[in-house]
Amino acid sequence: MKKAVLVILLLFVITSCGKKEVKVQPAESMKARVAVEKLQKIKDYYIKKDAEGLRSAITPEGFKVIASNMKKFDSVELNLSPRWVDIKDDSIVVLSAWDGTWKHSGQTITEKGTAMFLFTGTPLKLDAILRDSPFIYP
Repeated sequence: MKKAVLVILLLFVITSCGKKEVKVQPAESMKARVAVEKLQKIKDYYIKKDAEGLRSAITPEGFKVIASNMKKFDSVELNLSPRWVDIKDDSIVVLSAWDGTWKHSGQTITEKGTAMFLFTGTPLKLDAILRDSPFIYP
């Protein structure tokens, strides 16, 4: 009896310790992840006031629009919370809620909103911000 239980237990252990299943990440998932990571980099460039970093991550047309609307600030705390990613052909739209606190000349301004970030091209670059851009405050 003990041998039978031991054999059954041994068979159970041997058959249950198979190879781990390798999960393949769909192409759309990878594109969405790249777009969200790019958005976080753009946010970091904005906080650091890194114009060259912004220029490298944004299309020339998009950079002109965004740079012309950017205002000066002493410091900023900006949080982006991506909610939805829509992939169509060669463009990706990231819908993101955001909130931020800007300090400028002793004043503190707090704002929040929702923006749609349109990414295009290869490598992926921000082309436009639709709705409520976080980069136009304070």
